[in-house]
Amino acid sequence: MAWAKYIKLAAGLLNILLGAFVLILVLLPVHAFISTWGGTTVGPLLVWKSWKEILLALLVPLVIWYCLLRPDVAKTVWNHWLTKLVALYVVLQFVFAITSQASTDAALAGLLMNVRFFAMLVLAMVVLASGHPAVLRLKKWLPGWLLATTVALSVLAILQVTVIPRNFLAQFGYNKDTTIAPYLEVDQSSSALRAFATMRGPNPLGSYLLLPLALAVVILARQRRNMLAWAALVLGTVALVLTSSRSAWLGGLAGLLVLALAMVPKAQLIKWAKRGAIPAIIALIIFGWLAVTVPQVRLAVFHSRADRATLTTGSSDEHWQKTIDGIKDVAAHPLGQGVGTAGPASFYNKNQPPKVAENYFVQIGQETGVLGLAIFIAINCVVVMQLWRQRADPWAKALLASFVGITVVNFFLHGWADDPTAMTWWGIAGLYLFEARKKK
Repeated sequence: MAWAKYIKLAAGLLNILLGAFVLILVLLPVHAFISTWGGTTVGPLLVWKSWKEILLALLVPLVIWYCLLRPDVAKTVWNHWLTKLVALYVVLQFVFAITSQASTDAALAGLLMNVRFFAMLVLAMVVLASGHPAVLRLKKWLPGWLLATTVALSVLAILQVTVIPRNFLAQFGYNKDTTIAPYLEVDQSSSALRAFATMRGPNPLGSYLLLPLALAVVILARQRRNMLAWAALVLGTVALVLTSSRSAWLGGLAGLLVLALAMVPKAQLIKWAKRGAIPAIIALIIFGWLAVTVPQVRLAVFHSRADRATLTTGSSDEHWQKTIDGIKDVAAHPLGQGVGTAGPASFYNKNQPPKVAENYFVQIGQETGVLGLAIFIAINCVVVMQLWRQRADPWAKALLASFVGITVVNFFLHGWADDPTAMTWWGIAGLYLFEARKKK
């Protein structure tokens, strides 16, 4: 009887963990919209913005309890090098949060931003290792849900820059001074709107789309008549272009290159490279000429109006200067200055002005020093190697290509600080990085 009670308790805990995981995944694409609307009409805004972090924090004791009841699951999860590195990194984050030079609010915000996506990873790995039959159903449901979500977001993004009035979102609490701007423009040009759908901005939408777009390509390589994949690929690509997110564009190109390496035979790649080298050079020359002579192309690609002194005057120059300043800051403080002293969390810091390096890796170096940066890079390397070993699996291809793409984004922005992109990618990766132990 006692053993039956343990089994029933473990099953109940697993159902809660699985349900919470699915709930977070489903709501992440509309999180910014829900939290802005709910936070401004019901309040408080901070609680609405932090609902997923609060939920993950409440799940921690349940995960520990479940692992105590199922030591086999705990052993399976812990046996992976990735888990050990993540655990070390999270412990380091807590240490640097406690000893941080930032204010309490900034340190707490930085800690949540830095560990929440790893919490999703571990939660997914625990659910996967449980061997529950519902996990198989979840994995079958995920592709269709992700592609359908992409179609919905893309349609909204397209309408946002074509049909929907600019201030439409203002009625839902959107305000550039307190929450999120109801509309965004390229280099403050009224003729060039940027799409962001229900995300916090164009760059988050662009980075979020990289995973479903890669998945759509992988699916279409096997199922040419999959209409949902075609819709997600076409509409998602249009939405990606309309974000005017240059980092996401580069990430998308990097992802395509990875997919080509993983899916196309080497001989075919060499043949394509030989045939396409000259046309590619000609296209680049024409593109450069258009960027200099056509104001619309210049604005879209360089985010620089025609009245600017140079092509990089404005956001481009500011971006590089912030990154350089951040690198200098890391060199001056190689041991780190504490969680919350840099990145988006530093806006909560009352002790000093915010430090935004426009580079996630530089941010980690600023906060946790060379040691924290080295551990984070090691985690990235383990993920890439594992996905490359599993590249025969369709999900592994999509995850690998999108991971490389999002990594490119992180060289230009604080990509992993964006909750929909980070928590979605790492959560789904936790279900596919390692196979669950086979159970009867």
